[in-house]
Amino acid sequence: MTRSISIVFYLLIAAVTCVMAYQIQPYQAGEAVWTCGRRTRKSAQNRLLLTGIFGILFMTAALRFDIGNDYGQYTQTAHEAYVGGYVVTEFGFNQLVRFLYGLAGGEYYELVFAVFAFVTLLLFLKAFMRQSVSFPQTFFLFMTLGLYFQTFNTMRYYLALSIALFSMKYVLEKDYLKFAFWIVLAALFHKSVLLVLPVYWIATLEWKRWQIAAGLAVSAVCYLGRGLVLKLALVLYPSYRNTVYLEGGGSLPNILRTLVVLALYGWFVFVHGRVPGGKSLKEQGWYPELRFYGQLNLLALVTGTFFSFLPVVTRIAYYFSVSQLFMIPLILQNIRERRTRRKVTAIVVAACVLYFVIFLLQAHQDGVKLLPYRSWLFETERYTYQ
Repeated sequence: MTRSISIVFYLLIAAVTCVMAYQIQPYQAGEAVWTCGRRTRKSAQNRLLLTGIFGILFMTAALRFDIGNDYGQYTQTAHEAYVGGYVVTEFGFNQLVRFLYGLAGGEYYELVFAVFAFVTLLLFLKAFMRQSVSFPQTFFLFMTLGLYFQTFNTMRYYLALSIALFSMKYVLEKDYLKFAFWIVLAALFHKSVLLVLPVYWIATLEWKRWQIAAGLAVSAVCYLGRGLVLKLALVLYPSYRNTVYLEGGGSLPNILRTLVVLALYGWFVFVHGRVPGGKSLKEQGWYPELRFYGQLNLLALVTGTFFSFLPVVTRIAYYFSVSQLFMIPLILQNIRERRTRRKVTAIVVAACVLYFVIFLLQAHQDGVKLLPYRSWLFETERYTYQ
């Protein structure tokens, strides 16, 4: 495909799947899914729509060829892992590659990409269904913020990110054993996810103003002493030594997006802080969850600014900012005045569509390489190694 046709193709995928998502009907508390041994009509329809969404997204990801800035690198890494060469990838990835290549009887890296796409999408959609107050809105954000298409890059990391998002439910419910299990499992594929073990727990606590101020001060000191901090970081990630990643990993679009989301959060808290004669915001049952997301986004902002000198720091920030998929629908759902809720929702939708269009127009650039779309179904070229 040419770049223009590929952009239209991606737009079509996003439009079709979002329309399908908005047809999924939410369940009421205690609503039955099965009656007389059969699924209810709503349940069957929802299941069919979810299967269709998953099928479209999975096939698009699994059939891609040389799409993503590290596709070729992963084929070589998989080869080295299979033959016992030196690799810097984690144990889980290496063992999975050896298993899949042994099962297939050869170095069919297409199978590796397909398996990662399958599990990553499954976990994202599962998290959306069970945790978001609005599956359609969360899915819309997933597509228009470009997160789905970014899973075509760094597949180990996005698998870990999907597990981190999936595990948020457990840390909010204080089910720390399940939370730790899922994060340790994710670390078998990308060890950076271990960072969320303490951070997600800390984000569930109510931060005082002096604690936020102290944290910002420490972050500023780290930025001033960034040379020493970078040396310590390279002890943990020696593979980044003497690479282009040392130029820094901050992302201006992600920083601006997080600023906008925090502004929305601040406006909501200010306007809905107290209802005359009613419950205060902090007395609402959903407030601890909203506070958790808000504090994670503050961490994302701090990480992307004060620690922008660290290699690929955007990946660390994404563990925090991915909570926007749940946070924005939660805010929109709880805006009291109907007219205001409609206006804010319209603004969010327009901003996301604009963001998506800009994202696609830049998706051909180095470091992204999502355009033009190619599928191995129509390619004779393959990566081969001796």
